[in-house]
Amino acid sequence: MLEVKENYLMNDYRNHIGIIGGGISGLTLGCSLLKEGIPAIIFEKMPEETSHGAAISLSLNALRILDMLDIYTDLKDQSFIHSSASIQGPLKEISAFKTPEVLTTRRQTLMSLLYSRYINLGGEILHHHDLANFDEVKCEATFTNKNKYILKHIAACDGIRSSIRDTFFAANQNPKYSGYSAWRGIGKSNLQKIHFALGPDSHIVSYPINKEGDVSFVAVKKEDYQFKESWKEEGSISDLLDDFSAYDSKIFPALEDSVTLYKWGIYIRPPLKSMIAKNITLLGDAAHPMVPFLGQGACMAIEDSYSFAMACKEHMANLANAQEAYDYVRSKRTKKIQQLSMIQGKVYHLKNPILVATRNAAMRYTNIPGNDLKRIHNYDAHDEMQMHLSIHATKFVSG
Repeated sequence: MLEVKENYLMNDYRNHIGIIGGGISGLTLGCSLLKEGIPAIIFEKMPEETSHGAAISLSLNALRILDMLDIYTDLKDQSFIHSSASIQGPLKEISAFKTPEVLTTRRQTLMSLLYSRYINLGGEILHHHDLANFDEVKCEATFTNKNKYILKHIAACDGIRSSIRDTFFAANQNPKYSGYSAWRGIGKSNLQKIHFALGPDSHIVSYPINKEGDVSFVAVKKEDYQFKESWKEEGSISDLLDDFSAYDSKIFPALEDSVTLYKWGIYIRPPLKSMIAKNITLLGDAAHPMVPFLGQGACMAIEDSYSFAMACKEHMANLANAQEAYDYVRSKRTKKIQQLSMIQGKVYHLKNPILVATRNAAMRYTNIPGNDLKRIHNYDAHDEMQMHLSIHATKFVSG
């Protein structure tokens, strides 16, 4: 970590949970904690809100939580709600199926609503705060701007390249290229549902993100070249079409209307045995980055944040107990979704003609895709954590 020669003890946040990172997980955690009356402060290294990331999808397991945080109604008004999807090969349709409710929107729309809710709850965000050092015994955080704070606890929401994970988790391994790269952009189309196109070693998913005709697409290709892990790397229409030459170019929304095209490498980290350490809890991509093939990355971050806040409310006098409850409940859930996401990627990118035909027949004549999604989306993070906390409390009393 960067050594800081001079430190200045700033405002007293010793009763606050310090949240490192003001992305989706950090803002959701801030809202969840403040709504429960638990003091929280967000430290964000960027100077202001950023808009990187084109669009996201959110399923019922996350939307329930956003509803409990009083965000869902406003989000729904600025987004698109889906109940069906279609799947095709490079040139013809394979299947159409019903899905549980899925909301798609611009990432920045969700971020802005979370930010507004956090501020309205009395939250504070300190920008230009890039963590330099954390003393886990004193629970003292020092930043590269030389500011220093004593906190009650650190919640690491600082993404796949989490400096906290790198420093304090012995089983840690660096981010590793998953074997997939992806393009993304937003164009114009009259598409009214989620649409998948599957081809050899590739797939494209498109979906409207509002009622104004804006359509987001993500085009994923399996390739050995380790493209950099950056959501800011711009690409060209010609390079995109070259990468997906097996498809009819009309499958993409009107590309000339796409403000910017981006290409990035999809990176992963192996699951940790535990997402907690002394005075430190990992959430979201800092804990369990995953490939995007089930659309659950943001959903897991939202589930994590709400679940940890519930555990903190129950065990505020001893946050080590809150950590144990969080780790027990969330480790099982997130490891399973990480695994299923990797499997889904393999299903999407089959090359063997026999396996492709088998997959397509299963999709055409059964509702396997919709049923698989339903099992994931029906998970209720509130009920799951509440059940665990109740059982733990009963054992504690009876013991």
